[in-house]
Amino acid sequence: MDFDKFEERQKMNVEELSLRKLKEKYPSLRTADELRALKIPEIDWIVPDLIPQGLTLIVGAPKVGKSYFILKLTNDISTDGGSVFYLAGEDSDGGLQFRLKQLGVSGTELVLHSGRESQLAGPDHYLAAIDDILSTHRFDAVFLDTMQMVLPPKSKGKDDYAYYYEHLPQWAALAVKHKCAIVMVHHTKKADGRPDPNPLESILGSTAITGACDTILILQKSDDGQAYTLHVTGKFTPDNSWNMVRTNGLFEIDGHTKDAARKRNKAQNAIYNLIKENAGIKQIQIATKLNKQASNVSRDVKKLLKTGHLTGSPIEGYTITKTP
Repeated sequence: MDFDKFEERQKMNVEELSLRKLKEKYPSLRTADELRALKIPEIDWIVPDLIPQGLTLIVGAPKVGKSYFILKLTNDISTDGGSVFYLAGEDSDGGLQFRLKQLGVSGTELVLHSGRESQLAGPDHYLAAIDDILSTHRFDAVFLDTMQMVLPPKSKGKDDYAYYYEHLPQWAALAVKHKCAIVMVHHTKKADGRPDPNPLESILGSTAITGACDTILILQKSDDGQAYTLHVTGKFTPDNSWNMVRTNGLFEIDGHTKDAARKRNKAQNAIYNLIKENAGIKQIQIATKLNKQASNVSRDVKKLLKTGHLTGSPIEGYTITKTP
Protein backbone atom coordinates (compact mmCIF):
# COMPACT_ATOMS: atom_id res chain seq x y z
CA MET A 1 0.00 0.00 0.00
CA ASP A 2 1.21 3.49 -0.84
CA PHE A 3 1.02 5.10 2.61
CA ASP A 4 1.81 8.58 1.29
CA LYS A 5 -1.22 8.51 -0.99
CA PHE A 6 -3.35 6.98 1.76
CA GLU A 7 -2.40 9.78 4.17
CA GLU A 8 -3.08 12.38 1.48
CA ARG A 9 -6.57 10.93 0.87
CA GLN A 10 -7.24 10.85 4.60
CA LYS A 11 -6.19 14.46 4.90
CA MET A 12 -8.49 15.44 2.01
CA ASN A 13 -11.39 13.56 3.60
CA VAL A 14 -10.84 15.39 6.89
CA GLU A 15 -10.71 18.76 5.09
CA GLU A 16 -13.89 17.99 3.14
CA LEU A 17 -15.65 16.91 6.32
CA SER A 18 -14.60 20.04 8.20
CA LEU A 19 -15.70 22.23 5.28
CA ARG A 20 -19.07 20.45 5.20
CA LYS A 21 -19.53 21.05 8.91
CA LEU A 22 -18.56 24.70 8.48
CA LYS A 23 -21.15 25.18 5.72
CA GLU A 24 -23.81 23.44 7.81
CA LYS A 25 -23.05 25.88 10.60
CA TYR A 26 -22.97 28.88 8.25
CA PRO A 27 -25.35 28.09 5.32
CA SER A 28 -24.53 31.32 3.48
CA LEU A 29 -20.93 30.18 2.84
CA ARG A 30 -20.16 28.98 -0.70
CA THR A 31 -17.06 27.83 -2.49
CA ALA A 32 -15.91 29.77 -5.53
CA ASP A 33 -17.14 26.96 -7.82
CA GLU A 34 -20.55 26.93 -6.14
CA LEU A 35 -20.89 30.68 -6.44
CA ARG A 36 -19.89 30.64 -10.12
CA ALA A 37 -22.54 28.00 -10.83
CA LEU A 38 -25.25 29.87 -8.92
CA LYS A 39 -28.01 31.35 -11.09
CA ILE A 40 -28.20 35.01 -10.08
CA PRO A 41 -30.54 37.43 -11.87
CA GLU A 42 -28.73 40.02 -13.96
CA ILE A 43 -28.27 43.52 -12.56
CA ASP A 44 -31.52 45.44 -12.76
CA TRP A 45 -30.63 48.85 -14.17
CA ILE A 46 -33.19 51.52 -13.31
CA VAL A 47 -31.30 53.88 -15.64
CA PRO A 48 -28.90 51.91 -17.90
CA ASP A 49 -25.21 52.42 -17.02
CA LEU A 50 -26.10 55.02 -14.37
CA ILE A 51 -28.44 53.78 -11.65
CA PRO A 52 -28.84 50.10 -10.75
CA GLN A 53 -30.92 48.70 -7.92
CA GLY A 54 -29.19 49.52 -4.62
CA LEU A 55 -27.96 52.72 -3.00
CA THR A 56 -26.82 55.54 -5.29
CA LEU A 57 -25.40 58.93 -4.33
CA ILE A 58 -25.74 62.02 -6.56
CA VAL A 59 -23.22 64.68 -5.56
CA GLY A 60 -22.93 68.29 -6.65
CA ALA A 61 -22.25 71.79 -5.37
CA PRO A 62 -25.19 74.01 -4.36
CA LYS A 63 -26.90 75.59 -7.39
CA VAL A 64 -24.98 73.42 -9.86
CA GLY A 65 -28.28 72.04 -11.19
CA LYS A 66 -28.86 68.89 -9.13
CA SER A 67 -32.61 69.47 -8.84
CA TYR A 68 -32.99 69.80 -12.62
CA PHE A 69 -30.81 66.75 -13.20
CA ILE A 70 -32.87 64.72 -10.72
CA LEU A 71 -36.12 65.72 -12.41
CA LYS A 72 -34.62 64.64 -15.73
CA LEU A 73 -33.78 61.22 -14.26
CA THR A 74 -37.15 60.78 -12.55
CA ASN A 75 -38.94 61.76 -15.75
CA ASP A 76 -36.84 59.33 -17.83
CA ILE A 77 -37.66 56.49 -15.43
CA SER A 78 -41.38 57.23 -15.17
CA THR A 79 -41.90 57.70 -18.93
CA ASP A 80 -39.99 54.46 -19.57
CA GLY A 81 -42.51 52.42 -17.61
CA GLY A 82 -41.02 52.76 -14.13
CA SER A 83 -42.46 54.36 -11.00
CA VAL A 84 -40.66 56.96 -8.88
CA PHE A 85 -41.07 58.54 -5.46
CA TYR A 86 -39.23 61.87 -5.13
CA LEU A 87 -38.79 63.50 -1.73
CA ALA A 88 -37.74 67.10 -2.38
CA GLY A 89 -36.83 68.03 1.17
CA GLU A 90 -35.50 71.50 0.38
CA ASP A 91 -38.24 72.49 -2.04
CA SER A 92 -41.81 73.82 -1.96
CA ASP A 93 -44.85 72.86 -4.03
CA GLY A 94 -44.42 76.11 -5.97
CA GLY A 95 -40.76 75.44 -6.74
CA LEU A 96 -41.48 71.89 -7.87
CA GLN A 97 -44.42 72.99 -9.99
CA PHE A 98 -42.29 75.65 -11.72
CA ARG A 99 -39.63 73.11 -12.72
CA LEU A 100 -42.18 70.48 -13.75
CA LYS A 101 -43.81 72.95 -16.13
CA GLN A 102 -40.46 74.33 -17.33
CA LEU A 103 -39.19 70.85 -18.20
CA GLY A 104 -42.51 69.48 -19.43
CA VAL A 105 -42.59 66.75 -16.79
CA SER A 106 -45.95 65.10 -16.04
CA GLY A 107 -47.54 61.71 -15.37
CA THR A 108 -48.97 59.54 -12.60
CA GLU A 109 -45.89 57.30 -12.24
CA LEU A 110 -43.92 60.13 -10.62
CA VAL A 111 -45.03 60.86 -7.04
CA LEU A 112 -43.53 63.91 -5.30
CA HIS A 113 -43.39 65.26 -1.76
CA SER A 114 -42.09 68.77 -1.02
CA GLY A 115 -40.36 68.98 2.33
CA ARG A 116 -40.99 72.69 2.86
CA GLU A 117 -44.75 72.14 2.83
CA SER A 118 -44.82 69.33 5.39
CA GLN A 119 -42.40 66.89 6.97
CA LEU A 120 -42.77 63.27 5.95
CA ALA A 121 -41.21 62.10 9.21
CA GLY A 122 -39.16 63.24 12.16
CA PRO A 123 -35.37 63.27 11.81
CA ASP A 124 -35.07 59.80 13.37
CA HIS A 125 -37.87 58.16 11.40
CA TYR A 126 -37.26 58.64 7.68
CA LEU A 127 -35.95 55.10 7.25
CA ALA A 128 -39.15 53.65 8.73
CA ALA A 129 -41.31 56.07 6.70
CA ILE A 130 -39.71 55.14 3.37
CA ASP A 131 -39.91 51.46 4.32
CA ASP A 132 -43.64 51.90 4.93
CA ILE A 133 -44.12 53.74 1.62
CA LEU A 134 -42.30 51.00 -0.31
CA SER A 135 -44.29 48.31 1.52
CA THR A 136 -47.53 50.07 0.58
CA HIS A 137 -46.78 50.84 -3.07
CA ARG A 138 -44.21 49.48 -5.50
CA PHE A 139 -41.65 52.09 -6.61
CA ASP A 140 -38.68 51.29 -8.87
CA ALA A 141 -36.71 54.26 -7.56
CA VAL A 142 -36.81 56.57 -4.54
CA PHE A 143 -34.99 59.93 -4.74
CA LEU A 144 -34.15 61.58 -1.42
CA ASP A 145 -33.03 65.21 -1.52
CA THR A 146 -30.99 65.56 0.64
CA MET A 147 -29.07 62.75 2.33
CA GLN A 148 -28.44 64.82 5.44
CA MET A 149 -32.16 65.45 5.91
CA VAL A 150 -33.13 61.76 6.03
CA LEU A 151 -30.29 60.64 8.29
CA PRO A 152 -30.76 61.00 12.07
CA PRO A 153 -28.77 63.69 13.91
CA LYS A 154 -25.21 62.71 14.72
CA SER A 155 -24.71 62.05 18.42
CA LYS A 156 -22.17 64.19 20.26
CA GLY A 157 -18.65 62.81 20.12
CA LYS A 158 -19.32 60.36 17.27
CA ASP A 159 -16.89 60.68 14.38
CA ASP A 160 -18.09 61.00 10.78
CA TYR A 161 -16.86 57.58 9.68
CA ALA A 162 -18.71 55.70 12.41
CA TYR A 163 -21.84 57.82 11.87
CA TYR A 164 -22.14 57.20 8.12
CA TYR A 165 -21.04 53.57 8.39
CA GLU A 166 -23.83 52.97 10.88
CA HIS A 167 -26.68 54.55 8.91
CA LEU A 168 -25.99 54.29 5.16
CA PRO A 169 -25.83 50.45 5.08
CA GLN A 170 -29.36 50.46 6.53
CA TRP A 171 -30.55 52.36 3.47
CA ALA A 172 -28.64 50.00 1.17
CA ALA A 173 -30.35 47.07 2.90
CA LEU A 174 -33.74 48.77 2.40
CA ALA A 175 -33.07 48.99 -1.35
CA VAL A 176 -32.26 45.27 -1.42
CA LYS A 177 -35.37 44.44 0.61
CA HIS A 178 -37.70 46.26 -1.79
CA LYS A 179 -35.67 45.55 -4.97
CA CYS A 180 -35.46 49.20 -5.93
CA ALA A 181 -32.95 52.02 -6.32
CA ILE A 182 -32.61 54.48 -3.46
CA VAL A 183 -30.91 57.65 -4.68
CA MET A 184 -29.62 60.20 -2.18
CA VAL A 185 -28.53 63.73 -3.01
CA HIS A 186 -25.45 65.17 -1.32
CA HIS A 187 -23.13 68.18 -1.52
CA THR A 188 -19.49 68.64 -2.46
CA LYS A 189 -16.83 70.31 -0.35
CA LYS A 190 -16.45 73.08 -2.93
CA ALA A 191 -19.32 75.53 -3.14
CA ASP A 192 -18.64 76.63 -6.72
CA GLY A 193 -19.10 73.26 -8.42
CA ARG A 194 -15.80 73.61 -10.33
CA PRO A 195 -13.94 70.42 -11.35
CA ASP A 196 -11.84 68.52 -8.84
CA PRO A 197 -8.84 66.49 -10.10
CA ASN A 198 -10.20 63.54 -8.10
CA PRO A 199 -14.01 63.73 -8.15
CA LEU A 200 -14.41 61.32 -5.20
CA GLU A 201 -12.31 63.65 -3.07
CA SER A 202 -14.85 66.41 -3.66
CA ILE A 203 -17.59 64.62 -1.68
CA LEU A 204 -18.41 66.30 1.62
CA GLY A 205 -17.90 63.97 4.58
CA SER A 206 -16.17 60.70 5.40
CA THR A 207 -14.86 57.98 3.09
CA ALA A 208 -17.51 55.77 4.70
CA ILE A 209 -20.02 57.50 2.40
CA THR A 210 -18.33 56.25 -0.76
CA GLY A 211 -17.78 52.80 0.75
CA ALA A 212 -21.44 52.32 1.64
CA CYS A 213 -22.87 53.29 -1.77
CA ASP A 214 -23.22 50.99 -4.76
CA THR A 215 -22.98 53.83 -7.27
CA ILE A 216 -21.85 57.46 -7.12
CA LEU A 217 -22.70 60.17 -9.67
CA ILE A 218 -20.78 63.44 -9.37
CA LEU A 219 -22.07 66.47 -11.29
CA GLN A 220 -19.43 69.11 -11.96
CA LYS A 221 -19.38 72.41 -13.84
CA SER A 222 -16.51 73.60 -16.03
CA ASP A 223 -14.30 76.51 -15.01
CA ASP A 224 -16.15 78.86 -17.37
CA GLY A 225 -19.53 77.58 -16.12
CA GLN A 226 -20.69 76.71 -19.64
CA ALA A 227 -20.22 72.93 -19.66
CA TYR A 228 -21.00 70.07 -17.29
CA THR A 229 -19.49 66.65 -16.63
CA LEU A 230 -21.07 63.66 -14.92
CA HIS A 231 -18.55 61.32 -13.30
CA VAL A 232 -19.81 57.80 -12.65
CA THR A 233 -18.23 55.15 -10.45
CA GLY A 234 -19.63 52.10 -8.74
CA LYS A 235 -19.57 48.39 -7.96
CA PHE A 236 -21.46 47.40 -11.10
CA THR A 237 -20.20 49.90 -13.64
CA PRO A 238 -16.70 50.91 -14.78
CA ASP A 239 -15.54 54.42 -13.99
CA ASN A 240 -16.81 56.76 -16.67
CA SER A 241 -17.33 60.44 -17.42
CA TRP A 242 -20.13 61.86 -19.55
CA ASN A 243 -20.32 65.31 -21.10
CA MET A 244 -23.56 67.05 -20.16
CA VAL A 245 -25.52 69.49 -22.30
CA ARG A 246 -27.97 71.83 -20.60
CA THR A 247 -30.65 73.61 -22.64
CA ASN A 248 -33.39 75.67 -20.94
CA GLY A 249 -32.58 73.94 -17.69
CA LEU A 250 -32.89 70.44 -19.13
CA PHE A 251 -29.83 68.17 -18.91
CA GLU A 252 -28.95 65.66 -21.59
CA ILE A 253 -26.02 63.28 -21.42
CA ASP A 254 -23.99 63.15 -24.64
CA GLY A 255 -24.02 59.63 -26.07
CA HIS A 256 -25.92 58.10 -23.15
CA THR A 257 -29.42 58.43 -24.58
CA LYS A 258 -28.51 56.42 -27.69
CA ASP A 259 -26.60 53.77 -25.72
CA ALA A 260 -29.37 53.45 -23.14
CA ALA A 261 -32.02 53.07 -25.82
CA ARG A 262 -30.01 50.31 -27.47
CA LYS A 263 -29.75 48.44 -24.15
CA ARG A 264 -33.45 48.77 -23.49
CA ASN A 265 -34.27 47.56 -27.00
CA LYS A 266 -32.12 44.48 -26.49
CA ALA A 267 -34.07 43.56 -23.36
CA GLN A 268 -37.38 44.36 -25.04
CA ASN A 269 -36.50 42.26 -28.07
CA ALA A 270 -35.83 39.25 -25.84
CA ILE A 271 -39.28 39.68 -24.31
CA TYR A 272 -40.86 40.30 -27.73
CA ASN A 273 -39.32 37.15 -29.25
CA LEU A 274 -40.43 35.05 -26.28
CA ILE A 275 -44.02 36.30 -26.59
CA LYS A 276 -43.92 35.74 -30.35
CA GLU A 277 -43.11 32.07 -29.73
CA ASN A 278 -45.45 31.75 -26.74
CA ALA A 279 -48.62 33.76 -27.38
CA GLY A 280 -50.55 34.38 -24.18
CA ILE A 281 -47.53 33.99 -21.91
CA LYS A 282 -47.96 35.73 -18.55
CA GLN A 283 -45.59 38.28 -17.06
CA ILE A 284 -44.37 36.04 -14.24
CA GLN A 285 -43.60 33.31 -16.80
CA ILE A 286 -41.59 35.78 -18.88
CA ALA A 287 -39.44 36.67 -15.86
CA THR A 288 -38.87 32.98 -15.06
CA LYS A 289 -37.97 31.93 -18.61
CA LEU A 290 -35.61 34.86 -19.18
CA ASN A 291 -34.18 34.67 -15.63
CA LYS A 292 -34.92 38.36 -15.10
CA GLN A 293 -36.25 40.22 -12.11
CA ALA A 294 -40.00 40.81 -12.25
CA SER A 295 -39.59 44.59 -11.86
CA ASN A 296 -37.22 44.71 -14.85
CA VAL A 297 -39.65 42.72 -17.00
CA SER A 298 -42.55 44.91 -15.86
CA ARG A 299 -40.81 48.10 -17.05
CA ASP A 300 -39.87 46.62 -20.42
CA VAL A 301 -43.35 45.22 -20.98
CA LYS A 302 -44.91 48.60 -20.11
CA LYS A 303 -42.64 50.24 -22.70
CA LEU A 304 -43.64 47.69 -25.36
CA LEU A 305 -47.31 48.17 -24.52
CA LYS A 306 -46.92 51.95 -24.68
CA THR A 307 -45.29 51.79 -28.13
CA GLY A 308 -47.97 49.42 -29.43
CA HIS A 309 -45.79 46.34 -29.87
CA LEU A 310 -47.82 44.24 -27.43
CA THR A 311 -51.36 43.83 -26.21
CA GLY A 312 -52.62 42.09 -23.09
CA SER A 313 -52.15 42.16 -19.32
CA PRO A 314 -49.88 40.52 -16.70
CA ILE A 315 -52.62 38.09 -15.63
CA GLU A 316 -54.25 37.27 -18.98
CA GLY A 317 -50.98 37.17 -20.89
CA TYR A 318 -49.53 39.02 -23.88
CA THR A 319 -49.54 38.75 -27.66
CA ILE A 320 -47.57 40.73 -30.23
CA THR A 321 -49.10 43.34 -32.50
CA LYS A 322 -46.20 44.55 -34.65
CA THR A 323 -42.46 44.17 -35.14
CA PRO A 324 -40.30 46.55 -33.06
